[in-house]
Amino acid sequence: MLSHSFCGKYFDNKDMKHTVNYRLQGNRQASGALKRKKGRTGSKGIKAQAKYSQSRRASPLDRNKTTGTNAPRSQQSKRLDLGTLILIGIALILLIVLIYFLFRGGEFALTKGNEQQPVIERTVSNNAPEKSVEPVLELGAPLAEEELSTDSTEEEPEIPRETVQARLFFIKVIDEKRIVTKSVLREVPSSAAPMTQAINTLLSGPNAGELNNGMLTLIPKDSKLIGAKVESRVAFLDFNENFRFNTLGIDGHRAQVEQIVYTATEFASVDKVQILIEGQKIDYLGGEGYWVGSPLGRDDFK
Repeated sequence: MLSHSFCGKYFDNKDMKHTVNYRLQGNRQASGALKRKKGRTGSKGIKAQAKYSQSRRASPLDRNKTTGTNAPRSQQSKRLDLGTLILIGIALILLIVLIYFLFRGGEFALTKGNEQQPVIERTVSNNAPEKSVEPVLELGAPLAEEELSTDSTEEEPEIPRETVQARLFFIKVIDEKRIVTKSVLREVPSSAAPMTQAINTLLSGPNAGELNNGMLTLIPKDSKLIGAKVESRVAFLDFNENFRFNTLGIDGHRAQVEQIVYTATEFASVDKVQILIEGQKIDYLGGEGYWVGSPLGRDDFK
């Protein structure tokens, strides 16, 4: 029994030992595999670390090529600095150009101010008479009597022309209702045709003194005597077209013809007047029609 139990224990211990040895061997194999694995991973880590350090030593451009990333911020800042420098350079160039032109403008103004007026020499012929130089007088300074007398030229006395008195007939308003013919004596130049001179003076209208006395004329403005002649004691007086129209109507036409007839018949050689317009004999004046188709005398106005 003892031997059997001992043998059993022996075999049991042997199996246990075998089991222990098997387990130890398995542990050794596992540890060896673990070491080999660690060795492989260690070599890979070393390679990765070397590659990382090499990439850090490489230029940013190489890193960009290898990694495929965008340019670093430092390079972008360098580009910005380059653009800023270009703008500053352009601004400096413009400032220099501006200063140059300002300086040139001031220099031009100074040279223009200091430039002297050119002296113009005039050649004078020896045969030409010398002209007297007029003295320069200050503005506002009164001239002395001697200075006034030296420069003033004596006017030749006007030769008095011979005049004759002519009786002219104008119109005067009485009581603001009636118009009457009034005569005035006027000095007129003496001529070979005194009636023509008197009619032309009548056409010029009353003077200032006559106007103050209430005299006026109803002969249309700008009326002119074109020609005059006397035949068989009839004066043929030719007027322009303006004599034909009167703004006062038939009363105005009657008054203007009366002024002409009375002035012309003051001369002893004239009894009546025939009115002509532009050389033609007409029957009526104006639109209302005042008869002038035949010679008229003073009796026709009474």
